Amino acid sequence: MSPILEGKTALITGSSSGIGKALAIGFAKLGANIIITGRNEERIQETKAQVIQSGVKAIGVTGNVGNYSEVKSIVDKGITEFGKIDILINSAGFSRLRPISRFPIEEFETILKTNVFGPYNFTHAIVPHMIEKEGGTIINVGTVATKVPMPKWSAYAMSKGALNTFTEFVATELKQHKITVNNIMLNMVDTPMFRLGLDDEKVKALGPMDPNLLPPYFAFFATPAAKKYTGLNVDIDLVKKALSLKEKIPQDQQSEADWAAIKEIAEQEMDAKQYKQVRKVKKLISFLMKQ
Repeated sequence: MSPILEGKTALITGSSSGIGKALAIGFAKLGANIIITGRNEERIQETKAQVIQSGVKAIGVTGNVGNYSEVKSIVDKGITEFGKIDILINSAGFSRLRPISRFPIEEFETILKTNVFGPYNFTHAIVPHMIEKEGGTIINVGTVATKVPMPKWSAYAMSKGALNTFTEFVATELKQHKITVNNIMLNMVDTPMFRLGLDDEKVKALGPMDPNLLPPYFAFFATPAAKKYTGLNVDIDLVKKALSLKEKIPQDQQSEADWAAIKEIAEQEMDAKQYKQVRKVKKLISFLMKQ
């Protein structure tokens, strides 16, 4: 991929491991300077070492996303180091799946502090800076689990459902300042948190997404092509389904294919609700088809 994020600075929470780490490394390859955050200094330094291999600049700052004073310090250090922060990705997350009757209140509080307070704290701390510099990109990391009720998922889904609503409302508020806010709703992703309690055979059977494939999905929202996209909760499964339709057009046309090439196929193979959702992000689909 070309350095489409060259000259930009991205603050990615939870970037010492998992999805956040994959996004930090991927954004660095696209030219962005990276502010790495997490609670484990050793892992932060490991991520930093991989990020700077792409020839960009990076700093690592430890902190707890649920503690506002620490969050404010991370944002301030990032601005001091790079002079600006163009992109905020709220990637830090915490999950435990248990029946509600056996769910410790302390664990639920950790879920809320990480998945709800974390995005709120960082958004609150960074918005004044983005307003001052007249623009910015905020991307939240959500889940499609909020759409399919399942046993044991109530606490996690509740926290991520709050993120869906927060995305829509704060996007409306910040639109006038040229700050876009969107939420990428992921399905299973192969991360250390996902693998808890699972052996390799079970992981393979579940077929989680490789986190290293995620950066283009997020990077698009920091490009000029996405300047009118805000307040969206983007179902990654539907986007991937639309991308798979590329295989249904003649092979000699696939390398240059975009949304226009699969539009009619998508309308035929998706139900009306699904088609409406993917049509809203047709520029994202065209972008991803060319990567």
